[in-house]
Amino acid sequence: MPNIVARPTTVDATLDHAGQGSVQARSGAAARLANLASDEGFTPLEFMDAALAGCLVLSVRIAARKLGMLDRLVKVDVSVTHEKAAEPPSRVASFTTAFMIEGEFSREERQALIAEAHAICTVGNTFKHGASISDVEPALAG
Repeated sequence: MPNIVARPTTVDATLDHAGQGSVQARSGAAARLANLASDEGFTPLEFMDAALAGCLVLSVRIAARKLGMLDRLVKVDVSVTHEKAAEPPSRVASFTTAFMIEGEFSREERQALIAEAHAICTVGNTFKHGASISDVEPALAG
């Protein structure tokens, strides 16, 4: 049985007066937040796409282990593209995923890995089924 270690689940985002932004996970991971499309760093929508792509590549590995195919899995790439909704409110209407799974797999085995990855992926499941957003009382800065 693997030893599962939980990481902190809180992420903070900061934007200063000059428009310089960053995102810092309580786990220690950090990235620049692009305020404009021309800025260095990820835009919020790119973070969303990256979260889905990252979750799916990890989920393919979990699926391969679950289905007894891990020894044949060489590499997994997932590309995610989103389409914004045409009508308000501002949101993403759909995501398109493209999987590139390297290894000796039949078409049916690849499809099984992809289907299982979608079933496992917490990010994808959240997008499909929704999540509530609750505001808590903020700490006021001086």
